[in-house]
Amino acid sequence: MNNIIYPTVDLFLYDLRDGLGDNPDKVQENWDNFKQKLPETLHDRLKFDSGFESEYEELLPKEDEFYQFSGYEGFYYPVRMSDMYGLLLDCSVSDKRTAQPAKCIKQIKAEINRRLRETSATLGQTWLIYGQLPHPGQNPKDVAQICYNALFPWANWQDDFQGQGHLLGGTVFELDSFKLLLQETVNKSEDSAASKSRCFDSHHVIIILYPTDNAAKAGAELMYDWMRLFAYRAKILWAYGQTRELKHYLKQDYITIQDCLRQIRGNEHENLPLSQLKDILNQARSIVSDYTIDVDELGYQLRTIAINLDNYKKRSEIIAKKLKSEEFSAFATQPTDIAFLANFSNLVTEKYLLQVEKDYENLSPGLQRLEFAIATIRGLVEVDRARQERRFQNNLTIFGWGLAAAAIVASLSPQFPYVTVPGEVLTTEVTPDTEAIASVESNPSLSASWNAPVLSLGYSLAAGLLFMAIASFCIKQKEQ
Repeated sequence: MNNIIYPTVDLFLYDLRDGLGDNPDKVQENWDNFKQKLPETLHDRLKFDSGFESEYEELLPKEDEFYQFSGYEGFYYPVRMSDMYGLLLDCSVSDKRTAQPAKCIKQIKAEINRRLRETSATLGQTWLIYGQLPHPGQNPKDVAQICYNALFPWANWQDDFQGQGHLLGGTVFELDSFKLLLQETVNKSEDSAASKSRCFDSHHVIIILYPTDNAAKAGAELMYDWMRLFAYRAKILWAYGQTRELKHYLKQDYITIQDCLRQIRGNEHENLPLSQLKDILNQARSIVSDYTIDVDELGYQLRTIAINLDNYKKRSEIIAKKLKSEEFSAFATQPTDIAFLANFSNLVTEKYLLQVEKDYENLSPGLQRLEFAIATIRGLVEVDRARQERRFQNNLTIFGWGLAAAAIVASLSPQFPYVTVPGEVLTTEVTPDTEAIASVESNPSLSASWNAPVLSLGYSLAAGLLFMAIASFCIKQKEQ
C-alpha cells in the first residue's frame, strides 16, 4: 500500500511588510494583516519588528513555537526577512510510528486551512510535504502523486511536474503552477496564492520521501534554509506579476501619448482651435504623473527580480554545500542531487528577467515622448494666445487711429464754409401804397438746419475710416 510514516505538511506563507512608498500607517496595516494568520493568544507574544532593516528576525519566542492541534501536532514559526514577513505553519499526525495512508494529506491540509481562518498570503506560498516510506520497495513517485492529488485534487501531475532529485537518501519532487490573471475573471480558490492586486495564481509544492526516521529528522533541520529559499522564489513571482500589470497600464497610457502626438504632428495643429489644444494639453498632463510612477515602479520591480534571483541562487548553493557536510552526508545512501532547483532560476533568467528588461527599455521612451508632447502643445497654446493678443492690440490700434481722426475732423468742421440757399415767399397782402412792391421774406426749410451737423458727422466718419484703413495697411506691412 502507499503509506507514509509520520506525514507532515509545512505551509510557508509570505506577506509584504513594506513596499515602495508605503507610509507608517500602511506598514502597520500590513503587520496587523500578518498577525491574523496566527491565533489571537499569540498576538501579545509576537515581537513587533523595531523598524530597522533586518535580514532575518524571529518574531516568536522559541518556547512558544509548539502547539497541540485537535488530533494533530505542529507549530507556528513567524519571521521577518527584510521587507517581508514569513510564516511556517507546521502540521503532522500525532502518531509518529504507525504508517498512514498518503491521502491523509487532505485532512492535514484541512486542519491548516482551519487554522488560517481563510487568510491568504500577499506574496506567495509553498507547500512542503515530507515523511518516511515504511517499505524500501515502495515507489516514491506513486506515493508523491497520491500526496499531490490529495493536496490539489484538480491539479495535473504531468503539467505541474518541474523535476526531481535526491536528498538525504530520499526522493524529492517539485511541482508548480503559475498563471497570470490580468483579465476580469479571477480564480478565488482557497489554495491560490495571489498578489494583493490579484494579478496571478500560483501554487508551489515540494514532496520529500525519506528512507529512514533519522533522515527525516535531519531533513527537518533544513527548515531555515527552505524559509529563505521559498521567500526569494515567492518575491520573484510576485514582482513579475506586478510588472505584467504595470505593462498593461503603461500600454494603455502609451496609446494616449501616441494620440496626442498624432494630433500635433506636421501642420495639422495650425487648424486646431485654442480650446482643442488646451484639451490635448490637459489630457497629456493627466497621464504624465501616472506614467512616470508606473515606469519607476517597473524599474523597481525589475531590480527586485534581479536581487532575489541572485539570493535564490546563493541559497541553493548553500543548501547543496550543507547537504555534502558530515552532518548530513551520513544519512545519504545515494549522492545528493538538488539540481532541479536550478530549473526555476534558469526560467527567471531566460524568460522573466529578460522580458521585463525589454519592456522597460521599450516603455521608458514613452515618458520622453510624453514630455515632448506636453512641451510642444504648451508652446502651441502660448503662440496661439500671443497671436490672439496681438490681433486684439492691432484692432485696438486701428480703432484708436480712426477715433482720433474722426475727433479731429469733428472739432474742425465748424470752420468749414456752408452755403445756405434761402427760400423766397411772395406776399399778396394789400397795402395802401400803390407804389409799394411785394415784400420778400427769408424762410429757410427745416432740413437746411441739419446740414451742418450731418456734414460734420460725414466728414468725421470718412476721416475715421480712411485712417483706420491706413493704420491697417501699415500694421500689415510691418508684420510682413
